[in-house]
Amino acid sequence: MIWSPSFRQLMIATGLIFTLGTVNLHAEQKSDIEAVTAANLAFDTALSARDIDAMERVWAAEPYVIAVHPASKALIVGWDAVRKSWEATFGRFAEISVSMKEPQIHVAQNVAWVVGMESVQGKSKNGEAVSFMAFTTNMYEKRKGRWLMVLHTTSRVPQ
Repeated sequence: MIWSPSFRQLMIATGLIFTLGTVNLHAEQKSDIEAVTAANLAFDTALSARDIDAMERVWAAEPYVIAVHPASKALIVGWDAVRKSWEATFGRFAEISVSMKEPQIHVAQNVAWVVGMESVQGKSKNGEAVSFMAFTTNMYEKRKGRWLMVLHTTSRVPQ
């Protein structure tokens, strides 16, 4: 088949646009994964510091956000209830350190989720040592360029 020079140029241009678009999409997704990783680290840092103001900056202050802690008996729904649950959690610990090992991160448009094993170490207010591993899922929603938490669930790994 013989292609005219203009058709050949059109095909080359289309190929370049497709290739550059794919590279840009990959770069954008990589950037989002890095931003979600940073948001997840900010969550662990706020929790480890028992800092309610830092925790508030990590979460979307919406009526649909949900938290489930290892000791939860029910879903904690809405930012006001979630905030109170963190205040209660912080009140139970003299110190706490939380870190997620090898988080699995997936981004789909303006939603991202992070699944991993969290190592929890600390000391309760009565001086009792606390140490456990937990299965954790954190979900984020992208708003005005920021990834904000909308779901946090944690359950202890059976020993």
